[in-house]
Amino acid sequence: MTSSNIKEIKVLDWDLIDAVNLCHAALAQDSPQPKSFYINQIMGLLFGYLTPDMRKEVEEYLAEKKYLPPVDIQIAR
Repeated sequence: MTSSNIKEIKVLDWDLIDAVNLCHAALAQDSPQPKSFYINQIMGLLFGYLTPDMRKEVEEYLAEKKYLPPVDIQIAR
């Protein structure tokens, strides 16, 4: 997403609080669930705010594995 197409999206305050609380729970040492549980809760909570175009960006991000660092492949001669 580039700065030229940034849009404001209103997020309900209780959803924002829930997301922040879930982040803290994921980082707490005494959390009863694994970190992945909290991350999945956060994704489920925030995914509903995405527009169809934003959801396509997420699909592309995952399909193209853009979360991986770039690889510099050099062929030895």
